[in-house]
Amino acid sequence: MTLNRRRLLFWSGLVVVFVLAFVPRLVYPVSRYMLWYDRAITFWEALERGDLEETYRQYHPGVTTMWIAGLGLRAYTSAHGLSFADLHEPPPLSTSPQSPPGRAAVAAIAAVVSVCIALSYALLSRLIKWPVAFCAGVFLALDSYYLTYSKMIHVDALMTSFMLVSAFALICYVQEPRALFLVGSGAFAGLAFLTKSPAFFLIPYTGFVLALQTLQGPADDDSGWIHKLGRFTWRCLAWGLVAGALFFLLWPAMWQRPVEMLRRVVLNATMHAELPHPNPNFFLGQVTDEPGILYYPVALALKSTPITLPCFLAAIVFLLWRWRRGQSSRVMWLLLLYGIGFLLMMTYGAKKWARYILPVFTTLDVLAAWGLVQMAEFAGRRQAWRKWTWLPGAIIAVALFIHAAAVLRHHPYYGTQHNLLLGGSRTAERFFHMGDQGEGLDLAARFLNTLAGAESLAVGVRNRETPMFRANFVGDTRSIDDPEVLYRVFTINDIQRETSSERWWALWESCQAEGPIWQTAFDGVTYVWICEAYARSRELLDIAQRREVVLGDHIELLGYDVSADTLSSGDELTVTLYWRSDGQVTEDDHVFVHLQDADGTMAAQHDGVPAGSDRPTWSWQEGEIITDAHTLTTDGALPNGTYTLSVGMYSYPDGVRLAAVGADGARLPEDRVPLQDIRVVAP
Repeated sequence: MTLNRRRLLFWSGLVVVFVLAFVPRLVYPVSRYMLWYDRAITFWEALERGDLEETYRQYHPGVTTMWIAGLGLRAYTSAHGLSFADLHEPPPLSTSPQSPPGRAAVAAIAAVVSVCIALSYALLSRLIKWPVAFCAGVFLALDSYYLTYSKMIHVDALMTSFMLVSAFALICYVQEPRALFLVGSGAFAGLAFLTKSPAFFLIPYTGFVLALQTLQGPADDDSGWIHKLGRFTWRCLAWGLVAGALFFLLWPAMWQRPVEMLRRVVLNATMHAELPHPNPNFFLGQVTDEPGILYYPVALALKSTPITLPCFLAAIVFLLWRWRRGQSSRVMWLLLLYGIGFLLMMTYGAKKWARYILPVFTTLDVLAAWGLVQMAEFAGRRQAWRKWTWLPGAIIAVALFIHAAAVLRHHPYYGTQHNLLLGGSRTAERFFHMGDQGEGLDLAARFLNTLAGAESLAVGVRNRETPMFRANFVGDTRSIDDPEVLYRVFTINDIQRETSSERWWALWESCQAEGPIWQTAFDGVTYVWICEAYARSRELLDIAQRREVVLGDHIELLGYDVSADTLSSGDELTVTLYWRSDGQVTEDDHVFVHLQDADGTMAAQHDGVPAGSDRPTWSWQEGEIITDAHTLTTDGALPNGTYTLSVGMYSYPDGVRLAAVGADGARLPEDRVPLQDIRVVAP
């Protein structure tokens, strides 16, 4: 292959890999994690105040996440003439990944991750054949689980990206001992350390790789062990000094109290390695604090794709086959060691979550790329197929297309992808909790927005702060067990992990019994349900006086209660009306309640929007029974006697009454519904 063609392939591949990585991460962020949004704002505000110690926000320490997301937010605020203070809750700007400032922060994260993927491709191009590097770049760019966590403001994807570049640069140094690779590996290791503490795995891994390089030096290297030890020590120190310098320089809190900051990071990392996750996990159909050693391998298998999993297994077979034949595959063995080592470290810890092994997913992708090319070349060497010189390229192209299709069809909810070779999401549902990012909650919010009077609807969700719902719903988001909500939204994540009270479970069972009015599913598994929370049957309500009167075309009076049949002059009378509509009311109809004497003279009245102005008629839902209380105050000088209590409705603001039709089909005089007589006696 000519030099010009190699360059063309390299640069073309670089552009394709970057675009494949960046675009899906940029478009329509999906996340229930917004803690790092607020931390990024606080971090930058502390920088602006010069309060350097306040740049410690969490033990992770998440410094790169706050720097990068903050840069995106700074670009947004500068472009719109705002300050960081404007980004805090309460509004004007909501903390949501889909809000304009949230998108700006996510875009910055996505750009850095995409650059790291492109760098990984570039480094791999020096380590292995171009087809392997390109396939690895595509697999990394379109790894559904990696993609899920790199289109949000969080730490795991950034740590994974920095670790990956550091490991590739280190292996490049082993293959081609140039100082640039060693410095680059140390620099990206420092960025990884600043992101999340599990990245410290790179320290023993780097030590092992450098020791291996020293022991397996050139064949003509006859230097003594003291010289080799010195060379090894110098390399480790150089790598560590670069990583440490970056760790110190980019974390302002280290400038004031370096020992204290390191103590916090180490202490908390150790504690969280020994304690299980505070939120319940779900594995093999059970809620558990300790899912066991099978948890991560099963997660890797189910969250891989129909292409990467078999290609990874093929890579293992080819590695063993080449080892037995004495053929070198050092790069792949070092990558496999990287993945297995990190997997074992995280398995040893008590705190387990599938995203904690994100670096292992990227290792699987690279090995799968190598395995794919090995299979394609093996097929091309078959005697019967040698004449088809295009076959290896066709095999690779088809595999990449299938991989891309398997992932991109889940846009934008990439976390709902599960390996179809293992049964897809229906199998995964029995093993893992689903809906980590609140997938489908935004769709639920948009459905509720189409209902009548959505702006005045009160809807209950378990976590009322969840951004995927709250930021998309135009009405009032409340706790799921609030007695005044009209709809309740349930998610598969809460149901599987049993994260709520007995009261919540009773509501869920009621939802199942009555059936949801809306639900959404991905790959045949339902993620979100919406159930009515309001009464539809008057038999379920304790209505003292039943009536059957139709007002207008869409409203029915079912009955009423009164606080008393007999009053003293000056007393208050409370009348509770029970209305039901077909959900088609578009007008703002008001209720009138009149107390009149025998001549029709008004003794007391109350007019207004139903339910104390909380439930205008245009917000009534289909079949919903509205409880509407009105209080009338009588005059202290009201004469003794019998008064008639009546009700009705009129359109606002023209005051035209709605036609009132009784159970016999006859229209009532004055479109007034007489309820009963009320006696007024002397005090």
